[in-house]
Amino acid sequence: MAAMDANGARLLAARIRAGVAIGARIELVGNPSDDSGLCAGDRGVVDQIDERGHVFVSWDRGFASEIDPESTPIHPLAA
Repeated sequence: MAAMDANGARLLAARIRAGVAIGARIELVGNPSDDSGLCAGDRGVVDQIDERGHVFVSWDRGFASEIDPESTPIHPLAA
């Protein structure tokens, strides 16, 4: 088995910490603490997860944004 490089390990840890996979449909469980315009119940698709564990989402309402799942609760939707 080949060893994982340090960057690959960081990205894997971030994806595990985020609790969702790229391509997953998610729903916001609570209102974010920022002025993003998002609200509980908004749904979208995960486009990317960065090494900090922040999730980049294309929302069904027609825009994209970055969220921190540690401060903005989300949950994956069934496929």
